[in-house]
Amino acid sequence: MDSKERILKMLEEGKITSEEAIRLMETMDEKDSGSQSAAKEDTGGRHRTDKDEEYWDGGMFNDLYKQFMGEVNKYVKSDKINEKYRDVNERANKTYKDVRSKFDNSQQASQLFKSVEKAFDSVKTTSFDSMFAGGAKNRLIETIDEEYSSISIDITNGNINIVPTDRVQTAKFEVTPFYRKLDNKRNYFKDIICEVKNGELVIVSDIRAAKVNVELNLNPETIKRMIISGSNGDVSMKNQEIKDLTVDLLNGDVNLEETVTDQAYVRTSRGNITVTQGAYGNVELVSMVGTINTDQFNAKDITVSANGSVNLTLQNTTESATINTNMGSVNLSIPQGRALEGRLSTVVGQLNYPPEVDARFMKHQDFGLKELMLVNDTDEPGLFIEVSTKFGSVTLHRS
Repeated sequence: MDSKERILKMLEEGKITSEEAIRLMETMDEKDSGSQSAAKEDTGGRHRTDKDEEYWDGGMFNDLYKQFMGEVNKYVKSDKINEKYRDVNERANKTYKDVRSKFDNSQQASQLFKSVEKAFDSVKTTSFDSMFAGGAKNRLIETIDEEYSSISIDITNGNINIVPTDRVQTAKFEVTPFYRKLDNKRNYFKDIICEVKNGELVIVSDIRAAKVNVELNLNPETIKRMIISGSNGDVSMKNQEIKDLTVDLLNGDVNLEETVTDQAYVRTSRGNITVTQGAYGNVELVSMVGTINTDQFNAKDITVSANGSVNLTLQNTTESATINTNMGSVNLSIPQGRALEGRLSTVVGQLNYPPEVDARFMKHQDFGLKELMLVNDTDEPGLFIEVSTKFGSVTLHRS
């Protein structure tokens, strides 16, 4: 048994400690390196070859080292060391995740705090009630306290609704949710104007990328002039008194209900016009592509131009009605017993009237221009009617 084996044997029997065994092994290695030149020759006079060198310097030493480490592991118990290392590693990972989670939560809390702070700042610096997250759309309400006698509304893309109120007059705006441009000075939708200037209430929106719906709550009092214009949206008005009313739309429907006006001009290039009840002086209704309908329509003078069907119900207050349509039929309801005078004509269609109406055909053809004259033989002034259509029938009804 050589010296290293004895050392390992002593370590195994517990006669020496592992530190003492290591020191003894190092001492033996120093002695072996000092006598390396002498050890080149073995006892038989043979010189050590490269193979022997590899055996002594590599293989045998590695075997001894493995044996030594195996003996050391009996006392050191590396499994417990590895287990402690794993525990430390797991605690470190858990700590990292906790810190990361707190950091993320702190970012979200910071962003939420900034948003709330901005909202409160907006309330402090404005007189408007803002509700940007109250549903599917952004909403904003402005109270109108200043006096005005005329109104001008121009909405490029959106509906306009004018309703009566006996409370504070307000203008409500509803904008599609992706629109977020605000005027920092006024804390208002940047591309929307709502103000009273020189006695005129001005509401303007030239936004094309988003839809802006406007609801104007007005006291039913006399307004000298109201002008409403828009490119893409409907207009509705209820129970308002306006001396001069103008509605001009590029694409949208118009609905007037219980409206009182002296002068009214309503036009839509593409859409329907509906007038229900109310009282009008001179009114002109124009629909380039659409239908015009009225119910209990009290108007003095009526002018209608359309490219669709026209349905009118006239009252005793009507003095004249001029109706011209290119593509569509005309159905006209007139008061019972009211004398009539005027003209009915069509190119492709029929002319229909009650038997008690005094009428004379000026041109009566199966195909081509048909023209019918209405004759008033009474002493009372008659209701003047002039109806013309190119492709459609004209029908008079008694109500």
